[in-house]
Amino acid sequence: MRRGVPLRTRFGLLALAARRRLRPAQAYSLRVGAADVPVSHADYGVDWKTMQTIIVDRAYEFDYRGAVVVDVGAHKGCYGAYALAHGARAVVSYEPEETNYGYLEACAAGVRRSGQNWRTHRAAVAAEAGTADLHVMSSSWGHALAPSERSAEDEIAVERVPTVAMAEVLAEASGLAGTGRLLVKVNAEGAECDIVLGTPAASWRRADVVLMEVHSWAPCTLADLVSHLADAELASLPPGSVDWVHRLSR
Repeated sequence: MRRGVPLRTRFGLLALAARRRLRPAQAYSLRVGAADVPVSHADYGVDWKTMQTIIVDRAYEFDYRGAVVVDVGAHKGCYGAYALAHGARAVVSYEPEETNYGYLEACAAGVRRSGQNWRTHRAAVAAEAGTADLHVMSSSWGHALAPSERSAEDEIAVERVPTVAMAEVLAEASGLAGTGRLLVKVNAEGAECDIVLGTPAASWRRADVVLMEVHSWAPCTLADLVSHLADAELASLPPGSVDWVHRLSR
């Protein structure tokens, strides 16, 4: 396990597997800062890998101190908990899928009781507000507005979900940040092209940092996204601990 992971978190990760074998339950939790991050029994492998990616591999490692963080594609809350544990002043999370959102809101509600600011929205983020079809997959991290052709065999349902315009998301979060930094994380399973390119550069100027994953089936390239964000005076940074999260800052 990587150095720098708190000892309590290390023990918690090791204990999860033991609890699952010895005392099966619908869900378990891992303490991350003030949050009890949920791990579902049915989706244990995905949730475990998500925690490893965010907490151990530090895929979204950055200086969060004092920042307001927008989390697009929040899943069950691991990233939001990580950001708050590393000094974020507030997190605003967007997750459209019903089961994921239930776990996310339960996690955030516990943190709010401790006095920290974590807001959640059951909605997808897109270029425009409205509604859209969310393709629900058997693996909880694969739900997508813009799925790949290969994911069709994994699809189990389609949900009609509300969408919030990214420009509105940025405006609201900018007001919350005030004169502080605004950091935006985007992991939207192929919808990143619509979210980024469909939002005017003027709106992206509200963001100080963007951390985004670009999926291979997305209908645009990383160069397209970087060029658009360059118009918002956001420039690429060297890769962090993983090379598949692209980092930009002004």
